[in-house]
Amino acid sequence: MKQLLKFIGIVLVILAILAVIGRLFFFDIGRTDNYSMVPTIVPGDIFLFRTVGLLGTGDVAVCHNPEDPAVLVVGRIIGVPGDNIFIRDNHINLNGRVIHHNYVEPVMYFDTTTEEQMKYVVRQAEEKVGGTLFTVAFMDTTRGKNFDEVVVPQDSFFLLGDNRNMAYDSRNYGMVPISSCIGEAMFLLWGAESNGDLLQSSRSISWIK
Repeated sequence: MKQLLKFIGIVLVILAILAVIGRLFFFDIGRTDNYSMVPTIVPGDIFLFRTVGLLGTGDVAVCHNPEDPAVLVVGRIIGVPGDNIFIRDNHINLNGRVIHHNYVEPVMYFDTTTEEQMKYVVRQAEEKVGGTLFTVAFMDTTRGKNFDEVVVPQDSFFLLGDNRNMAYDSRNYGMVPISSCIGEAMFLLWGAESNGDLLQSSRSISWIK
């Protein structure tokens, strides 16, 4: 137990040092507490995000919530100014081209919202947008969120969560002003403990893509 507490203490000190140094070099540390970006970022993950530079299609953006600017949201940029987007049956149509899925190995989800503690398999698929290849999850395959055709305004981004059927994203809060986006999630510093919410075979310090 003492060794564990010592290890946790060392990690916290390292994270504090990284936070101070990072701010000097235009980086900051973020943490998420929702499922919108599963499996890329899961609740409890601590990640590094850069606070300078341009954002583009495929990047994981950290922005102020248009519905509540005091709250930050994390989502993947799917649409940039001028893009035409609509979503049907879990498939994105971007500027007349359907983004296809390549299904990969599923992960196990442990539902802790009820006393039953039910486990079930979460489907995963790879998508490629803006030259970025990433993995999306379908926690509920019966709830495909459709979205009517829209053109992204010149001052905004269209964000989607990688947890495609259960994410809180632009389908809920609308377009995100570019000026409200403060950075791009770059690196997973500390993977969340296996708290029963999402069980994955391996989650280690890594680049976020």
